[in-house]
Amino acid sequence: MSTENQIPQDVPLPEPSLIALCSGIAAQAMVSMGMFPSPTGEKTEIKLNQAKHLIETIAMVESKTNGNRTTEETEKLDGILHEIRMLYVAAQNEKERRKKE
Repeated sequence: MSTENQIPQDVPLPEPSLIALCSGIAAQAMVSMGMFPSPTGEKTEIKLNQAKHLIETIAMVESKTNGNRTTEETEKLDGILHEIRMLYVAAQNEKERRKKE
């Protein structure tokens, strides 16, 4: 029997975590910023409004969990937000560059 046509198995997943949640949202934002192709297509698109909404969602989670995070969670969340905001600025610049072409 060929493995090419088999349906992927339902594999065990790690425990849910704040960092996994925010990392997943950040990955969606990176797709919106054109860093990766959309799962439904092969080309990249820069959708700044969508990326901004996702970044603001992470910031909202940060705000709502303030005082309830471990030191490690706070450090990782701060890092995620810093990095994704810097990528957003780069995506804005790239979108402007593409307009001029």
